[in-house]
Amino acid sequence: MKKANKKLIMRYLVETGPHSRLEIAQFTKLANSATWRITDELMKEGLIEQKGFYSATSRKKSSVFGPSRSFALSIIYNVEVLETIVGIGYLDGSWKIVESFPTGTLEDFLKNVEKTLEKLEKGFPIDKERTRVVFSLPGIVDIKEQKLIYAPNLGWRDLNIKEILENRGYPLIVDNDSNFSLLAESFFSKDVKNSSTAFFLYLGEGTGGSILVDNQIVRGKNFAAGEIGHSILVKDEDRSYKETEQFLSISKLIERFEKKKRYGLEGKTLKEKFDSAVRLWFENDEIAVEIFQEFLETLAVILRNIVYFLNPEIVVFGGIVNNIWETFGKIVYKRLSELVPYEILDGIIFRDTIFKNVPPSLPGCNVAAIEQILESLG
Repeated sequence: MKKANKKLIMRYLVETGPHSRLEIAQFTKLANSATWRITDELMKEGLIEQKGFYSATSRKKSSVFGPSRSFALSIIYNVEVLETIVGIGYLDGSWKIVESFPTGTLEDFLKNVEKTLEKLEKGFPIDKERTRVVFSLPGIVDIKEQKLIYAPNLGWRDLNIKEILENRGYPLIVDNDSNFSLLAESFFSKDVKNSSTAFFLYLGEGTGGSILVDNQIVRGKNFAAGEIGHSILVKDEDRSYKETEQFLSISKLIERFEKKKRYGLEGKTLKEKFDSAVRLWFENDEIAVEIFQEFLETLAVILRNIVYFLNPEIVVFGGIVNNIWETFGKIVYKRLSELVPYEILDGIIFRDTIFKNVPPSLPGCNVAAIEQILESLG
């Protein structure tokens, strides 16, 4: 019971921010004596700290407590095909991007991981017993063995992260980008947190998906649940199959665009190039209209499949591009309404991720570290 109460108080402070002991007792329904004792223990363990005071009465001030920032909870490697973003996360749910490097070959990637770890150990409050190293990977990941099974867009297979970082001595968390993205939404977004079923459609160099049922990520027997990008969409006349990813991948869209235009789109990153393509679409550029018509038709068809297969309460879009629904939602929903009866579609929420300027998988990495700490309490 004591461990459960400790976890209850810690989760309350992590999810809602600093509070006084009286507020904690009122929310948790614990006795004042138990609240005082547990908060003292959490302070001694370095998990919470005093954040200041607030005036309880005209004469008396109460201490306010919140999650500690005395140590970095997570070192984050958000791996994408072209670029790896490195971040630091804290127990209060905040995070900071500290640098990035070209993902490159596997050999280059591993060298850069070692190099950045050494740099971060010198520049941030790292605690090797508490700081988790977290890898978000664009592929199918065995979270138990902490191994990348296969990342087709990187060409990496059977990569054992645990063995690679064994000499460093850090607790390790490894999962794919879609799962981390949905985990972040379930932590920070009330609609996802309160839903019984949710789906995250990840649009980046590839196309991924994640399923949430009763606040638990569904991974499947071999960790391939939700991988919508590998579902078959078209069978060609030559009897070859085409996966959804070939139509919805942002990088494939840019590739088709530049091939037809015979020149490179403006921008250095995929996001910048995609934004350039969208601008041309708004200007009614003939090639842009043609390419986006195919993209949006495919998106509507895939959403139809998701609606019938999972019938989620909410579908969230995000990844490298985090404004798909804001830009194209009305068009896609109109087409989706032609493919799905109103009675089936009614009440389902479609929206972009709440994370606009960062891949949602990055804050999700820190959320995974937070959840691991909370689980260790009880």
